[in-house]
Amino acid sequence: MPEPGAPSHATRQRFEAARERAEALRGQIRYHDHRYYELGEPEIGDGEYDALLRELRALEERHPELSTPDSPTQRVPGQPQQPFGVAEHRTPMLSLGNAFDARELGAWHERVLRELDAPGVAMICEPKIDGLAISLLYEQGRFARGATRGDGLRGEDVTANLRTLREIPAAVRRDETDVADTPSSFEVRGEVYLTREEFERLNQERARAGLQLYMNPRNTTAGSLRQLDPAVTASRDLRFFAYQLGRAAGEGAPASQSQALSWLQQAGFPTNPHARRFESLDEVTAFCTGWEERRGELPYEIDGIVVKVDEIALQRQLGAVGREPRWAVAYKFPAEQAVTALRDIEVSVGRTGVLTPYAVLEPVVVGGATVSKATLHNESHITELDIRVGDDVIVQRAGDVIPQVVGPVLSRRRGTENLRHFEMPSRCPACGHAAARDEGDAGLYCVNRDCPAQFERLVEHYASRGGMEIEGLGEKLSRQLVGEGLIRSLSDIYGLATRRELLLALERMGERRLDNLLGQIEASKARPLRRLLVALGIRHVGEETATALAVHFGEMEALAGAASEELEQIEGIGPTVSRSVVDYLGDAGNRALLERLRAAGVRMNDDVSARGGPLEGETIVVTGALERWSRNEVEALVRELGGRVGSAVTKQTTLLVAGAGGGSKRVRAEELGTPIRDESSFRELLAGRGWREVRSPS
Repeated sequence: MPEPGAPSHATRQRFEAARERAEALRGQIRYHDHRYYELGEPEIGDGEYDALLRELRALEERHPELSTPDSPTQRVPGQPQQPFGVAEHRTPMLSLGNAFDARELGAWHERVLRELDAPGVAMICEPKIDGLAISLLYEQGRFARGATRGDGLRGEDVTANLRTLREIPAAVRRDETDVADTPSSFEVRGEVYLTREEFERLNQERARAGLQLYMNPRNTTAGSLRQLDPAVTASRDLRFFAYQLGRAAGEGAPASQSQALSWLQQAGFPTNPHARRFESLDEVTAFCTGWEERRGELPYEIDGIVVKVDEIALQRQLGAVGREPRWAVAYKFPAEQAVTALRDIEVSVGRTGVLTPYAVLEPVVVGGATVSKATLHNESHITELDIRVGDDVIVQRAGDVIPQVVGPVLSRRRGTENLRHFEMPSRCPACGHAAARDEGDAGLYCVNRDCPAQFERLVEHYASRGGMEIEGLGEKLSRQLVGEGLIRSLSDIYGLATRRELLLALERMGERRLDNLLGQIEASKARPLRRLLVALGIRHVGEETATALAVHFGEMEALAGAASEELEQIEGIGPTVSRSVVDYLGDAGNRALLERLRAAGVRMNDDVSARGGPLEGETIVVTGALERWSRNEVEALVRELGGRVGSAVTKQTTLLVAGAGGGSKRVRAEELGTPIRDESSFRELLAGRGWREVRSPS
C-alpha cells in the first residue's frame, strides 16, 4: 500500500504525461525558433506557434515544478527584438592576406622589410581562431558597445548578446598593480569562438531533437551571436580571446602588439596563451609549422597562425593595400582533404551567363562541413586532370571556404568501362539557347538575356550582403519568385509589398517571414550608390571598383554621363572595366531599369563625392609613420576629397605626405623636387582649401 499522503498511481501517471508533453513542447518550440530566427525558413504560422506556447505555459502553471529557467515561457519579453542596428567601426576591420607555405611567408616578410627599408623587424605570432571577429568599445573603462566585423566598415550591433559572455569584462580593472593608466576611450578586437566540446554538445542536442546538425564551429558561433534573444546566446558556452587593442584616447597606449596583449591581460581580457614574439623569420616559420602539426591538441579549432609586425608605429607606416593590412599575414594551414565518389558533373548558369561545370559528390565531411557539390572550375581543368564521372576524387575546401575537386585518385581507377568523359553542352541547360564563346576566352556562356537561370542568380546577387543586403531573399526564394513570375525585373523587388496574398501562398511563407522580408526590402532603398553598383551585377565591378566610382562621381546621373576616358582617370580602373561600365549604363534597357529603381525610392547617390573636392587634380603618396592618422586613413581621406593616391613617387606625384622615416619614397621625392608635407602641415593645407576636420578620416 502507498504511504499516507503519497500521490496515487493515477496522479503520478498524469504528472509523468504532463512532464513528457512539456519536454515535447519545448523541443517543438525550440525547433521552430531555430527555423525562424536562424534559418529564416519557418514551417508553421503565428497561430500554430502561439498555440504551442500557450499549451506549454498552461502546463507549467498547473505543475510549477516543471518550469525551468531555460524554458521558452521564461524569456523576457518573450518576443524577438528588433533587427540589429548598424555599428560603424572607428577604424576599418580589415581582412588578412594569406600565406600558404614558408615560401609565401618569406615573400611577405621580404615585402615588409623593403617597405620599411629596414634590415629586420620583430614579429608576434598568435593562433588564428576559427570563430567570429568582433569589436568592443569601452568608454570610461566600461563596456559600451560590441559589433561584428560586417563589411569591415560597419557591423551588426550585438552588444546585448556580447554582455552574456562571461569572458568579456563589463568594466576593466583599474587598480594600481594591473592597469595604472586606462585610456578614457578604447577599442578591443578579438574572436568569439566555440570549443570543440561545446560544439559537440550543441550537435548532440540537435540530434536528440531531430534537427539538422551544425556544420562547423565558426558558423555556429556567428549564428549564436546573431540571436535576437540574448538568452539563446547565453545558453551557449561562447568563449572569447582578445587579440588587438584598437584606437585608444589619452596617454599610455602600448607601443607594440606584445605590450598591447600584456595590457589587455592585465585589464581583465583573456588573451591566447600561445602568442609568441620573435626576431627572425626562421623562428616564425618554425612556430607556424609546429602548430600545423599540433593543431589537434587545442580545445578549439584554428585554421592557421596570424603573424604581425610587433611595433605599432611600424604597422601605421606600412598601412594597408585594398582591404588587407601590409603589416600582418595569416599563415594558413593546408586545406583539409577527403576522398569521395564523383556521381555526376552538371553545369550551372551564372548571373552573367557563364556556364560552369560542378561536381555532384557522394556527401563527405571536409574541413568540418558536409560537402555534396564542389567546383570543377572549367572544362579545361576537367580535361587536363582527366576527371571522369564515376572516379573517386580528392575534395578540399580551399581556404576553408570553397569546396573544389583537386583531381581523381588514379590508384583507385580499376578500368574505364564504368567511367564517363564529360563534355560541355552546346546549349544552355536552363533555357536551351545556343551557347557561345568569346574570342580568346575558353569559357562558354548563354547569350540569352532573358535566360531565367541568369536572372535568378542576378536577383540573389542583388540581395546579397555585398549588394543591397536584403536578408531572407536568398537562393531558394529568388528561384521561387522568378519561377512564379513575381519578379521579372530587379525593380519588381520593390513592388512585392503590393502582392502580399500571392507571396503568402508560397511554400513556407508565413506572415512573420513576409513582414521581415518586406522590411528588409524597404531598408535596402537607403543603401549608398556603391552598394547599388555592386548589386546591379555589372561585369568587372566589385566592391573596390564600385567604391571608387561612387566616391569619384557621387551620384548615378554623373556616372551615367561619363565617358570611358574619364573613368580611366580613376586609379585602378582600366579600359576593360570602363568599357563594361559605359556599355551597361548606355544600354536602353538598363537605363529604364535605373529609372524604375529611382521611382521606387532606391538611393542613387553616395555619402561622399570627390568631384570638385579640395584635392581634385592632386596625386598624393603617403609614407612613413604618422602620429594621429594611419596611412590608410589618410589615403581614404585623399580619395574622399577628390585626389588620387599613388603607390610610388613619380613625375606625376604632386605631393608626398611623410611621417617619421619615409625611406626611399622621401629620397625619390627630394630628387624630383616633389613637395613634402608632414601630417600637421598637410592638415593646414586642407584647412586652407576649405576642409574642416569633423572627425578622423576613418
